[in-house]
Amino acid sequence: MDIILFGVGQIAEVMAHYVQQDPHLNLVGFTVDRAYLPPSGEFKGLPVAAWDDASTLFPPGKIRILGPVSYRGNNTFRRDRHFEAKERGYSFASYIHPSSHVSGAEIGENSVILEECTVQPYAKLGTGSILWSKVHIGHHAQIGDFCFFASFCGIAGNARVGDCTFFGGQTGLADNLSVGSGCIIGAGTAVTETIPDGALAISRGTRVLPNGARRFARRLLG
Repeated sequence: MDIILFGVGQIAEVMAHYVQQDPHLNLVGFTVDRAYLPPSGEFKGLPVAAWDDASTLFPPGKIRILGPVSYRGNNTFRRDRHFEAKERGYSFASYIHPSSHVSGAEIGENSVILEECTVQPYAKLGTGSILWSKVHIGHHAQIGDFCFFASFCGIAGNARVGDCTFFGGQTGLADNLSVGSGCIIGAGTAVTETIPDGALAISRGTRVLPNGARRFARRLLG
């Protein structure tokens, strides 16, 4: 399958690395908003087309698109470009790393699942879902469209997440709870209550004890 990636930044570079190792995907180029077009017209040795003219170089009937793989604008940038691509007649690719385990779950189009993720049976991931490395989505969980889960997130069984919500690294959502649309869950936050639309949820900051490591070591480690 011939595909293009949206973007020419670091995340696009990472995704190009993964895609080029997938025998079922053939990366033929990139597209990006015209303001970010590289002067050389290339990225990673492949052609880059301005998004407003991408269909000339990369015809929608022959090439699929993946991305943008981004949480810019709390995922709204990705949502908007997805629907623009659909209006132009593009179909979408998805990427699932071979080390991840997805069984009996529904995965929306234009989604990315990186290394060692688990998506349990009867879970549903919406369009444009992004699971970075080592994310767990529990059974019967319902994830909205265009959500981004950073590494080491854990979403328990039968949980609900609305559209365009971002989960930072090492976050958790308890079973049977809901997080609304357009939310941001800060890194390291354990969500143990329902979160309304548009909310920011963050745990208390790290407590730092000067010389605490030395005292802890003397007391517990001898």
